[in-house]
Amino acid sequence: MKGDDWMGILVIVGIIGIALFGGAKGSGNGGMFSFSQPNPASSPAEIQNKINQTEYEVQELQKQVQAEEDKKNNSKFFGMMELRYINRATDPKLEYVNIQASYDLAEPILITGWTLKSISSGNVVTIPKGVYLYFSGMANYADNIYIEKNQTIYLVTGSSPVGENFKTNKCSGFLNQFQTFAPYLYSNCPLPRNENLSSIPKTVVNDACLEYIDRFPMCRIQTDPLPANWSYECNNFIYQKINYSACVNTHKGDKDFYGNEWRLYLKRSESIWKSSREEVVLLDEFGKVVSRLKY
Repeated sequence: MKGDDWMGILVIVGIIGIALFGGAKGSGNGGMFSFSQPNPASSPAEIQNKINQTEYEVQELQKQVQAEEDKKNNSKFFGMMELRYINRATDPKLEYVNIQASYDLAEPILITGWTLKSISSGNVVTIPKGVYLYFSGMANYADNIYIEKNQTIYLVTGSSPVGENFKTNKCSGFLNQFQTFAPYLYSNCPLPRNENLSSIPKTVVNDACLEYIDRFPMCRIQTDPLPANWSYECNNFIYQKINYSACVNTHKGDKDFYGNEWRLYLKRSESIWKSSREEVVLLDEFGKVVSRLKY
């Protein structure tokens, strides 16, 4: 047993002794302490009050001891990142952990290499690298992830529907059309009618096509054949300019292009987290506690 633990026990014993025996008196020049005898006139109610007071003081002391222990084990990032909840599922593609960065975060935090550990099962997973700007249909470069204030991480147990860990952007909603994401990707892509339509001649033959573009929904690509009598320019715009890749190329320079979410995947074939009686801790690169979640 550690010295600090012995000290805590001695203090608790001292409190109990003081409460039950009425306090300590000096024994004179001998330097030792002797306890006064309990007052024989004390009523059962008074004794019970002393016991209750002692129990309260012991609980408070235990809280102080635990607080000091937490200070030793907690990361310097404690309170800056929070394990919010775990969506538990037997299907690893549907199981994910929600981690939220504080709105008051002063500067970005490098979280690649941090770990999540189940205290119950001992399972440990590591937060991977990610792609800041995902490009569809081409090679992507994964880099260390720095989380900024008010950003959210969804750490999914299964594999990525697009094969990459990625940061969301204003075009990500297009990815929902042919892949299934858990949770669902936020869909708020730029509307086709608000894009640059200058390549389409403003002729009578294009009136129906332009009206079609006016009604075209966000975050969707054209899958059905278009009328043959529409001009090449108008058909080409619908087929070539209304999709994820074209949206990224057009809007990647916008100030509001990037979203506040990271979608990260552990590529596991089985679920990780227990459905109940679970405690998960988020640990920094030094193994210090950043956040705890119990359920």
